[in-house]
Amino acid sequence: MSDSTNSAPVTRVQQYVVERCPHCSQRHQFALSFGQRSTLTFAGPSSRAGLACPATGGPIVVDLELGADETYLGPINPLADSAGTTAVPVVAAGVVSDNERAEWRKGSRSTALDFCRTMLTTSSGAIAVYTAVLKYVGFEKVTQSVNGQLSVLPMVLFLSAATAFAVALVPTLGTVTDEDSFREFRDRRLRLLRNYTRAGTAMFVTAMASSIYFLFAALNTV
Repeated sequence: MSDSTNSAPVTRVQQYVVERCPHCSQRHQFALSFGQRSTLTFAGPSSRAGLACPATGGPIVVDLELGADETYLGPINPLADSAGTTAVPVVAAGVVSDNERAEWRKGSRSTALDFCRTMLTTSSGAIAVYTAVLKYVGFEKVTQSVNGQLSVLPMVLFLSAATAFAVALVPTLGTVTDEDSFREFRDRRLRLLRNYTRAGTAMFVTAMASSIYFLFAALNTV
């Protein structure tokens, strides 16, 4: 089905519309294919892809949203039959260059680590901020109530989130002897980093929501 320059199987097809072509001022519609990335990466906000104007052949650079471990394969012919007939490309594909792909892979782990460092600082600082605001609104006057006793929950969640982000930053020791063992070690490390990042983010969001609840409860009580 796919006529992309990548041999990975197609897992998703997306329709992309260029409302006004910069070369011929016409409206073009493309069918773009996506597949599973063989090398694990943390997805960023978008990935650039090159298309070509059907009328003039001029380049059209577009930004594509990619999921985790997903890669852009290229444009396909949506009318290709399912019998394996070679599809005629909708337009010539301008696939992301090898240098750009290598840079993306190189910076993937750094993106996740930078996020963990930022959230570690934010989660730790949120404990002091929450305590100060809670004291400012006079919540200590109702500490015997149910809300007063449960008001420590956001602090516990903030501390748990900070712990998850801190553990995600702990270096991992491993033995790497060849390319296969390096890829296995790297994938295992990225999956572990993803799991701790998800857990820390979930606890941080829950802590934020519960802290807002207890602060409003304090304002309505005192």
